[in-house]
Amino acid sequence: MRAIFEELENNIARLIPDNGSNPIEVKKWELPDEARIGDVFEIHYKCDQQIIEKIYLIPNERIRRLEKMKLKREALLKRTKDNEQT
Repeated sequence: MRAIFEELENNIARLIPDNGSNPIEVKKWELPDEARIGDVFEIHYKCDQQIIEKIYLIPNERIRRLEKMKLKREALLKRTKDNEQT
């Protein structure tokens, strides 16, 4: 499962899963040392699907997603401007 690091409060990290399920809260020390807000992680569970076995940082995924959102935003702005001109 992939999840985005949304916030950190009192050494508890909140991760938002891509699949829309409930947020996941883990202790800060369970994340890689280089973790930053906005990073994307792959979460592996033990066989019971309740206990997290490992959290992996997906390199460059945060940057890739930011670029994708930027392109979508630019396309929407262009479409809005085109509609205003007609």
